[in-house]
Amino acid sequence: MKTDNRPILLVFGTSADPIHQGHIQLVAGAVRALQARGEQVAEVVLMPVFRHHNLQDAVKRSLPLTFEHRFDLSQLAAAEISRELAQPGVKISVSRLEEDLAMKSNRPNFTSETLASLRQQIDPGLKIAFLIGVDSFSGEEPNFVQWFQWERLLETSMLVISPRQGFEPNFGYLRTLEDQGADLVYLEELSIPEISSREIRARLEAGESPESLVSEGVISPGAADYIHKHDLVMLWNTLDSHQEQSEVVEESVQGDDLETKIGKLLFQKKLTLSLAESCTGGLIGHRLTNVPGSSEYFMGGIVSYAYSAKVNLLGVSWETLKQHGAVSAEVVREMALGARRAFNTDIGLSVSCIAGPGGATPTKPVGTSWCGLSFGEIDRQYHFLLQGNRLQVKEQLAQKALESLLNLLQELA
Repeated sequence: MKTDNRPILLVFGTSADPIHQGHIQLVAGAVRALQARGEQVAEVVLMPVFRHHNLQDAVKRSLPLTFEHRFDLSQLAAAEISRELAQPGVKISVSRLEEDLAMKSNRPNFTSETLASLRQQIDPGLKIAFLIGVDSFSGEEPNFVQWFQWERLLETSMLVISPRQGFEPNFGYLRTLEDQGADLVYLEELSIPEISSREIRARLEAGESPESLVSEGVISPGAADYIHKHDLVMLWNTLDSHQEQSEVVEESVQGDDLETKIGKLLFQKKLTLSLAESCTGGLIGHRLTNVPGSSEYFMGGIVSYAYSAKVNLLGVSWETLKQHGAVSAEVVREMALGARRAFNTDIGLSVSCIAGPGGATPTKPVGTSWCGLSFGEIDRQYHFLLQGNRLQVKEQLAQKALESLLNLLQELA
């Protein structure tokens, strides 16, 4: 039973590259179907995805590099939807919200996060409706249950479910969602041609002309002109042939080294990491970036060797340095926090040590080392007394720091 009578802002999120006529027919058809059911659609927002969690798909991995072109093609699609609807009262726009959020968080967004942010930005008199394919609600165990914070998504948005060839809705599951308070509608009356962006791209990369796809009604003349003008086929071929496979998307195996174990856990938990290194001089960052796909979670590091670098780049207090010295629990604590602030990451890892042969004091012999970890409310420091020459101390501390990080990640499992 309908209880929310506010006008609808319909959101269509897409990672399609390129967007095609099937999408245009889908969105226009959804608007008309909602109106036929008594809903007032005030606005439609096309939302190109900036980054995607699926790194096993080459197209998904390249999304940040193609965002501007996909945004432009979405604007062309928005104009076509407007012409198709011929309803001046329905505003059609394209949003950069996914890009804005991903640039701030340094990771892909979840739909629940994006729509919650959109909720804060729009007129409270509008109801958000999210257009989603029925494939997320089909089968004995619908994959919607695996969506991050799907309960939050139901709180912020109405679900507008569109049919797809080969997929039948699990009506029992949909009724369960409604019992939990979901506002949803299944637009079973829609009949949308099954067009694949992946197939379009493959055909163009194989040498077909965009005009042949226009003649089939697959892409618009405007999209074909844009593909020519911006050499998108050459760009797609380049991206598809030069991307290395990411190891972090794979399941953990017994032979994984320490850095790979850390990378897989960070990726699985959708966490980001930054470093503040002193005596190790970038060695920890070197080890982390040996893992293909590490850019998905490792944002960067600061090698703050001198006192002034710790103060100016990480925000370490001069008073803390003077009172406790650079090799101390207090300083690595501030370094880890400073790294998190500098890179806007979930976790900050820091190290400082006396690697020798000089620099020792009666209370801090050569090999004295500290590691700091900062994550949420977790604030930890670890003390080690390491043996060996300068290089050996640095290598041992890098190992100890990574082991400490792995232990933290395993605790969060």
